[in-house]
Amino acid sequence: MKLALAILLNLLAALALRWWLRREYRQAEPGLRRWLLPALALRIVAGMFQYSSDAQFMHAWGQGFTARLWAQPAAGWAALWHGSQVWYGPYTWSVYQWSNTLFISKLLALLNLATLGSFWLNGVYLSLGCGVACWWLVRTLRQLWPAAPLGASLVAFLLWPSVVWWSSGITKETLVLGSGALLVSLVVSSLYGEGAWGRKRLGWWLLLLGLAWLHVRLRYFFALPLLGSLLALAGVEWAARRGWLRAGWRGQGLGLLGGVALAGALIVAVGGEPVSQAFVTSQLWGNYVHGIATSTGRPHVVYQGLQPTVSSMAMHFPLAVTQALVRPWLGESAALRYVGVGLENLLVVGLLVMAIIAAGRGRPGRLPAALVLALLLYCVVLAGLTGLSTPNLGTLLRYRTVFLPWLLWLLLQNDYARRLLRRLGLPD
Repeated sequence: MKLALAILLNLLAALALRWWLRREYRQAEPGLRRWLLPALALRIVAGMFQYSSDAQFMHAWGQGFTARLWAQPAAGWAALWHGSQVWYGPYTWSVYQWSNTLFISKLLALLNLATLGSFWLNGVYLSLGCGVACWWLVRTLRQLWPAAPLGASLVAFLLWPSVVWWSSGITKETLVLGSGALLVSLVVSSLYGEGAWGRKRLGWWLLLLGLAWLHVRLRYFFALPLLGSLLALAGVEWAARRGWLRAGWRGQGLGLLGGVALAGALIVAVGGEPVSQAFVTSQLWGNYVHGIATSTGRPHVVYQGLQPTVSSMAMHFPLAVTQALVRPWLGESAALRYVGVGLENLLVVGLLVMAIIAAGRGRPGRLPAALVLALLLYCVVLAGLTGLSTPNLGTLLRYRTVFLPWLLWLLLQNDYARRLLRRLGLPD
């Protein structure tokens, strides 16, 4: 029974993938088409080398849920739906209901029905899913803004080394980036695509709510800034269409800040304890203290004078944003991976300086002002939160994978970056 179900599910998945690949290859323009298979293959290969302890725990917990599902189907489905107990060998214990490790373990339990519990095959499926989601985003961005450089989205979401590495295999970032890419694709298509602001079908709303819920359950500290930015973006575009906001950076920027404030107030009002000021502050402080305690002898960030208060964290927030973008700097550690990331950070800083110069000379790119400001605000907020709560540089590098591709996409929009991408042989 198990083998027959696995064969059937894998056959259906293979047929669906074959249909999707043929359709995407036919519909994509020539400059983009040739990157389809290499980009997916790159992510799958990278995922084969992901054997972190976190991945092994989630895989083992998922196998426990799957075993219970086969042994006692009714109890197994109940455990998947609202259970908070996990099984690891002969041991059983309870986990926090909102644990993203618990939630992803349940997703892996369902995936095990097709993979028969294969760690390698689970990683392939997750890598492929994230790759498909990022490809869909790249195609959507190209359709909405054909005047923007295609190479920017290719590099940011499909080719940037650390993004590909950390969003492949059984990692939380694989699912967070993939679900976020699909969510943004859906929202920007409804705001800027054909038939924008028209009446949406029930299926569209169900898909939107489902993706938003999935994104929140995967890592809600990362999801809430994105949801708030998207809500504010929708409000700004709605107001601009009615003539209430002027088309321009200043007017839409002020409108966006007001929209973010309203969205934040709404989230706090309906979110309860998980988004309360006391809870968020305690979580940031607890993660910071734990990170410092477990980073002895390894590169890490220390914030002198940081206290578990809102005012103290607000004072250290700009420094945390900077640390999330530039650490580790080149030469901070002789370890090969830190040298590689140091070079990558040097390139990010160079792109940031180039983007600032281009903006100052009136050549920032061809994207809508509100969209740029919304995504930039999301990147800054998330960089600050991760920088404050994650002093260990190894973990920080993994966490920033969620916002780094969005920042890179924005930094590569200006005319100077476009010229650089063209010289590298990337499509325009």
